[in-house]
Amino acid sequence: MRWIHIASVATLIGSFIYARYIVAPALTVLDGSARAVFEKSVVERFRPLAYTVLATILGSGLYNYLTKLSYPPHYHMWIGIKFLFVLHIFAVTILYTVKSADESKRNRWLAGMVWTGLIIIAISAFLRWMTMQATV
Repeated sequence: MRWIHIASVATLIGSFIYARYIVAPALTVLDGSARAVFEKSVVERFRPLAYTVLATILGSGLYNYLTKLSYPPHYHMWIGIKFLFVLHIFAVTILYTVKSADESKRNRWLAGMVWTGLIIIAISAFLRWMTMQATV
């Protein structure tokens, strides 16, 4: 389950990084109608992957959390902060895949999701370190 969780997070955050820093700048060379068609195609192709990855992240994350045998001090505080960031990612991913979203909003959302995703990964590494320190 840990592998599924990590692979799903890497897929989602990697997709955001690619979309924000590769696809979005590449769209600027297209004219208005071609840009709209291409962006619509990208979002439609990304939607099933995004929803699948969100489901696997949620399922594997809950499983990993609920099967943990013990929690070190301050673990719940940090996992709560992480959950708030995760809610941001989930909400904005759903908004990003809505057909009527504006291109400028999508670019702003992507930038926010990239940074939020990287913060989540950092908090996750810290939580793992806390857990390893508690068992030593």
